[in-house]
Amino acid sequence: MTAAALSNGNGNDNGNELSSTAAKSANPASDIRLYKNRASYALPAALSIFHENPVAHVAFIHPGDPIEGSSGNGRGETIMNIPLITVIMFTGEDEDDKDDYSVYLHTHRHSGLVEAVLSGNHNVTATTTKIDGMIFSPTAQDHTLNYRSATLHLTEGKVLNDEIGSKDHEEKRKALSLVTNTVTDYNRIKLVGEPDDFNTKRTTVIKFKIKNLSCKQRFGGFNSTKEPELDIPLGKENDPFTGIVPCWTQWGEPLGYGKDLENIKILKNEKNEKNKEFAEKVAWANEDIAIEGLGKKRRPLYQF
Repeated sequence: MTAAALSNGNGNDNGNELSSTAAKSANPASDIRLYKNRASYALPAALSIFHENPVAHVAFIHPGDPIEGSSGNGRGETIMNIPLITVIMFTGEDEDDKDDYSVYLHTHRHSGLVEAVLSGNHNVTATTTKIDGMIFSPTAQDHTLNYRSATLHLTEGKVLNDEIGSKDHEEKRKALSLVTNTVTDYNRIKLVGEPDDFNTKRTTVIKFKIKNLSCKQRFGGFNSTKEPELDIPLGKENDPFTGIVPCWTQWGEPLGYGKDLENIKILKNEKNEKNKEFAEKVAWANEDIAIEGLGKKRRPLYQF
């Protein structure tokens, strides 16, 4: 899926000025059409899901290989989908405004995503999903998973400049520092320092802005948003297992050395406890775990 281009971020487009084509569209590309009660369009919901699971599947249209000099065996235009660590940086003044955030994807200079952006395709989607439990239903068709998912419709793709000392180079350094802190989930850069010029230069970073977003969440039992039954109902004694198996990420013991090893162990234990508690609350349909804006409708498009 692709999204139409957003404004260049200079403040001239406040979201109300739509083309005649867009104004006639009944449903934006990011609208949730099925189980709308599970949908959210709240920015904090997307940020929290990407924080829990920063590896996203990034989908885009690759233009294909150049015809010049091709042996005829080159790729044609195709849809690509690649897993990338996705970092989201607050770069403005309003934490509730998606336009005040930038999304950074890092890769190598010859990747398909870089080729797509340099060819003029600045629109991609980044989707991440976190599994919170397995659902066992009394009927075959209702087996499913509890999950949280978020999709960012990104636009204004820009490959940041490699020139050392440039503004883009320093922005790359900050973005790569954020990658380090994102994957470790604490201020690791404070201990190891920011990336040096060489490593900053050799890593390609693409900057995007958020055009639209959508999230989805399922929690509770096979009948959704309801608690599991622990007592066997009358007449169900011979039924196969019906219920939920909570699922969470469990981090193992650190393998290595360092002066902060004990701190890493504490961090690991805290993350494990938090993840387990969340997954069990999901199983019991505890509303404390509901993502922000769950079940609320998207603000309507302006019609002209």
